[in-house]
Amino acid sequence: MKIEGAKIGFERRAGGGQTLRMRNFVPLGAALIFCAAAFCFPEAARAESVKVIFDTDMCGDCDDAGALAVLNKMADAGRAELLACLANTHDKDKAIAATISAINTYYGRPDVPIGAYHGPLHPAGGSTYDVKVRDEFPHSAPPDDQTPDAVGVYRKALAAAPDRSVVIVSTGFLCNLHELLESKADTASTLSGWDLTRQKVKLVVAMGGGYPQSAGECNFSSADCWRDTQFVLDNWPTPMLFSGFEIGSGITTGKCLKDAPDVDPVKRIYGIVTGFGGRPSWDLTAALAATGDLNRYWDVSPSGYVRILPGGGDQWYSAPDLQRSYLIPKMPPAEVGKELDALLMAPPKGR
Repeated sequence: MKIEGAKIGFERRAGGGQTLRMRNFVPLGAALIFCAAAFCFPEAARAESVKVIFDTDMCGDCDDAGALAVLNKMADAGRAELLACLANTHDKDKAIAATISAINTYYGRPDVPIGAYHGPLHPAGGSTYDVKVRDEFPHSAPPDDQTPDAVGVYRKALAAAPDRSVVIVSTGFLCNLHELLESKADTASTLSGWDLTRQKVKLVVAMGGGYPQSAGECNFSSADCWRDTQFVLDNWPTPMLFSGFEIGSGITTGKCLKDAPDVDPVKRIYGIVTGFGGRPSWDLTAALAATGDLNRYWDVSPSGYVRILPGGGDQWYSAPDLQRSYLIPKMPPAEVGKELDALLMAPPKGR
């Protein structure tokens, strides 16, 4: 790593031996207020609607569905605008897009654009709930392999957004973000992927890693995706905020959904995965941090960077002016859980 004043250049060896060097970040003041060497989100900023793109591996655990429910409820409250939803993994039944569509349809947003990961990583696994949701709930999505490519949906949504206005909520693998950074000019924008993200994205809030270190967290350290993770962490040109595994682990939610109406697909998903026994709120914390009153719930670490370690662990290193930080517990986890459960149980606007 090379630090020169407020500029940083990471070096990362690619397979052919060439060096990839990260370009200079956007000045932090253009996206956030920086105080005490940490991210500081003024409450006034949350009075405006946050433009959100949701990037999810919605085929394994139920917390992705919970996160999308939180984003929809924040949209109902005028605190978020859901620009697009992207799948970042494969499902052997090709039903991730249908599940996303079913949830958005339940919340009155059937027209939110959906994209699917069409790349070579993440061999298709089976989901315990995607097929059931696809077959039991209204939706308008085709099979995943007929759903538009995620990068194209990203580029179109970003190109149409005001500069430095978009918050990306990532609750899975970073393969879509990697491909977005390396994407070329197209009909949506004449900008390269790096320039487009630098111009349009204000912040990425990602559920991933463990802080200040972990033995390995799935989203960041899986054997076939850690290279995507490190590339994105080293090359992403705007601020990133991480909700580590430890944040969601202490916040149990979803038991309440037993009493939700049967027409709610999120209830169906939690019932299948947990039997309404509750589940840690990993992905829900990223959604709440992106759209809620962040400083009520968590403190934010000083600046630093993440390294994925040999064997799958990850390690945080403190360093100034790098526009990466992670959440630190503040509000008691049980209280955060109550607020998240209230969001899960709130009926969609207009129902």
